[in-house]
Amino acid sequence: MPAMDYSRVAHLYDTYVQTEVDIPFFVKEAQKAEGPVLELMAGTGRVSLPLLRMGIDLTCVDSSEAMLDVFREKLRTEDLSAEPIRADICQLSLGRQFALIFIPFHSFAEITDPAQQQQALQAIHSHLAPTGRFICTLHNPPVRLKLVTGRKQKLGDFPLPDGHLLTLSCVEHYHVATGRVHGTQFYEIREYGGGPIATMEVDLQFCLHSFNEFRLLAEAAGFVPVHLYGDYSCAPFDPDGSPFMIWILRRA
Repeated sequence: MPAMDYSRVAHLYDTYVQTEVDIPFFVKEAQKAEGPVLELMAGTGRVSLPLLRMGIDLTCVDSSEAMLDVFREKLRTEDLSAEPIRADICQLSLGRQFALIFIPFHSFAEITDPAQQQQALQAIHSHLAPTGRFICTLHNPPVRLKLVTGRKQKLGDFPLPDGHLLTLSCVEHYHVATGRVHGTQFYEIREYGGGPIATMEVDLQFCLHSFNEFRLLAEAAGFVPVHLYGDYSCAPFDPDGSPFMIWILRRA
């Protein structure tokens, strides 16, 4: 855990993951929390930094030391106070509870083993305050599967700080029996207008949980749904058209 080796791409991650569509949502939810906040699978701090700038009492956890090293450098640059913790959320043991726990960017799906999914949810449950909320963001399978073609697709060109260009591509395959997407991401670094000077391939794997599958997982771990949104504007969930499932859960 996780299914992708982020240590190989940590130095490139912020180049191609720059979305801010979910930031206002998490800022609002964190400001509503009456107590400390825990972000799981925090990565390089894409969501963490805006919350810390707002003065949120935030603890950040990720399993990749390389991703956390990038995060720590950002904290030093901005003179922000936080202590990112390296931990596997399936074995989470922080010795405290939180008013809000969240997993951004659909990252729970990267836990592909059903037993580990249940372990992670149970560990989260034990860290959630009695009146706290847990937010889990997931892809909506019918919409996400439209992008799984089995063919190599270019995701974009991204300028690098050293003046080179990163071209990112991927190929994804869906396995109906397991509900998992398997694939490869292709990284090509080149000079503008020139040929490649470095290439890399990284395997990826994630689950596409249906509404019922995740609801049963969450209930088995002791959660009950409070809200289910279809996007980060808090629109109602549409099983056929919403891009995401944004679950707001509390302890049963």
